[in-house]
Amino acid sequence: MKIKWLIQSFILSLIWQGTFVRPGWNDVGFRGSNQIPTPNIDALAYNGIVLDRHYTLPTCTPSRAALLTGKNPVRMGLLMPTLAGHADGIPLTEQLLPQKLQKLGYVTRLIGKWHVGSAKKSMTPIRRGFHSHFGFYNGFVGYKNGIHDFQNTSGFDCYRNFHRSKHEVEGKYLTDVYTKEAVDVIEAHSRSSAPLFLMLSHLAPHAGAIGVLEARDEEKNAKKYSYIADPLRRLYAGVMEALDASVGAVVSALDSHNMLRNSVIIFISDNGGPTTRRDVGLQTGASNWPLRGLKGSLFEGGVRGVAVAWSPLFKNLAQTSDNYIHLTDWLPSLYYAAGGDVNSLSALDGINQWSHLVDVKSKSSRNQLLVHIYEKRSKWAVIKDKWKLVQANDTETLKYTTFYHGESGRNGEKYSLNLVTGSPVSKILRRNVPEKELEIEYAERRRSLNRGMIAACSERIAASKLVPPDQCSEAPCLFNIHQDPCEFRDVAAHHPSIVDELRKLYEKYASSFAEPQDHGLDPAALPQNWDGWWTPWLDS
Repeated sequence: MKIKWLIQSFILSLIWQGTFVRPGWNDVGFRGSNQIPTPNIDALAYNGIVLDRHYTLPTCTPSRAALLTGKNPVRMGLLMPTLAGHADGIPLTEQLLPQKLQKLGYVTRLIGKWHVGSAKKSMTPIRRGFHSHFGFYNGFVGYKNGIHDFQNTSGFDCYRNFHRSKHEVEGKYLTDVYTKEAVDVIEAHSRSSAPLFLMLSHLAPHAGAIGVLEARDEEKNAKKYSYIADPLRRLYAGVMEALDASVGAVVSALDSHNMLRNSVIIFISDNGGPTTRRDVGLQTGASNWPLRGLKGSLFEGGVRGVAVAWSPLFKNLAQTSDNYIHLTDWLPSLYYAAGGDVNSLSALDGINQWSHLVDVKSKSSRNQLLVHIYEKRSKWAVIKDKWKLVQANDTETLKYTTFYHGESGRNGEKYSLNLVTGSPVSKILRRNVPEKELEIEYAERRRSLNRGMIAACSERIAASKLVPPDQCSEAPCLFNIHQDPCEFRDVAAHHPSIVDELRKLYEKYASSFAEPQDHGLDPAALPQNWDGWWTPWLDS
């Protein structure tokens, strides 16, 4: 008989970011970097389940569509991020995760970024299953002004439900504003008997405009992170610092309002991060080291994201899952956990992974996934078992995909276990455990999380050249990503039958490929027509 899970709150804390930038694999301390302190995120990882093979899409709109629908975004024509003034988005025929949770009695809240369509009010969060939304519709906004700048056209993009709310963000730091909103939502909800689904979709560490990052106080930030040579990465460190503090504040609010005991906290990135490579133009100083590729890439650096899950309902905490988990899996998994009948869900690509999360020592049923298919189907990648087949087929894409990106963060800075044991998350999740005991435990957990990756990528790390030997443009490359997660050696010539098998798998996924959405820029959407605002424009 199916268990009816008594879950008071899902806190889906997403490092969802805007159109162009993402946090990298190497931008959190638990992944081995000493450069940017993330004590609350690290404590969540050391005490929760690190999802070591959590796969996203290469860019943000496709990732969000996958999460909210449980379907591969190629089936909806969402291959790239939606742009301001374009009428693209998740089709209205799709029923989203918050709509399904509402039917199960959940109160649903979205804070922050949406970015899956806003041409009409019917496409925005309030009409797609969220009881409330405080945030922005497009890919990114300024951290201190709520302005979205697209192709030299600027307009405000800050809403509370359908009401313009620039007075709530101007002159303030957006990460702090959204954190306070999340704490307020939790406090208000603690007096309710209904369960809560809160999707906290931070701007951070996205750039507030293309190539522009903002810390709370740039002068203080420069001094604090003066040991980081690159000035852009110094700013990035400050942006991550505020994001980490947000995690601590949310966990503290859940605890102080007696909601933590039956909550599920999920902390995930929607894809990899751009770095300080100047030729890509959209860099933020993120690091995907030692993985190959960056945001937009089909290689691991673009799609193997940071992911941690924690709940007192999980039987085996402080563990690592090396099973494949895909963004599409969250809809059926959370729906099941909330008491829904997954057999009633049809035509999903996602798999119910809840049993694996509850007992991470159990085997996941997922052994394959579509990484993505780009327009004209000239760039694609699929995974099955330990194998990954990648076709990257044009010069513009190659500069995003063929390199190893970002600083190692292992250049002598000290990793502070004291910061982690003293963090709000650690103090709450491990009450009454002596800090010295926790330091030993956390240090070993950190070593275990990183020794496998470093050992497997030793050849790539030792190599002096930046460009890997195989470009995967003339013919698809085959990688054994269990033995070679850094995708350094193409073994296609040695395994032609596996190449054929994975090519057939790709063709199966490609059979559901929909024509890419591309409505083009509608001049009627420009802010000068709406008193300086980006707004749903087709209703009128």
